[in-house]
Amino acid sequence: MIILSNIEKLRLTAEINDKVVDSSMLFDTKTKNAFKRLSKQIKEILLNEPKITSYGLNTLKNSLLTYWNESIKPDTEKFWTELKLNGIDFERKEPLKFALDKKRFRQVEQGIDARNHWIELKNQKEIQQRFSITEIQEIEDIISKDENSRIEILKKCLRKKEIPQSQYLKFGECMAYATNCRLWDKYFSQSEVEELYIIWKNFRSK
Repeated sequence: MIILSNIEKLRLTAEINDKVVDSSMLFDTKTKNAFKRLSKQIKEILLNEPKITSYGLNTLKNSLLTYWNESIKPDTEKFWTELKLNGIDFERKEPLKFALDKKRFRQVEQGIDARNHWIELKNQKEIQQRFSITEIQEIEDIISKDENSRIEILKKCLRKKEIPQSQYLKFGECMAYATNCRLWDKYFSQSEVEELYIIWKNFRSK
């Protein structure tokens, strides 16, 4: 068994990043190029600074892994599977395990990811190996509750024709959720959607 140095692990991780990004059906060209610019910069630093400090190496690693640690997508599972197959043991954050523990998603972006990709994800062997049948169902319930609670916030604001001062940021998250999960037609008429945007535009902090 070949034991990789930390520099070799990070260099190989950057290559895996490029491989997964290139094959992704979720990223547009602009996003792919941004990912690959970052990995290129990291590989150049590793090449030009062979005596890079542990702190510097950790900083580069964190910058490369941020997206893969925070997202909930099929590509994310593919990335971490590739790392494991190549003997790279970088610690992985688990937003789905956080959701199971706290009964909620830490960020609205993770809720959006889960809502949009869960049907595909729950059938992947990586997910089925990491989570029990009960946990998979529980994640599904958390996704459903997240959707319902966000839609209810929007409906409440629509009924009252205003956004409570304490919920302005939450309202914005709910608008983003409904848009990115393509839920407008499911829950609102076109005139209601337009009214929500007007309410948002006319919000005044006190």
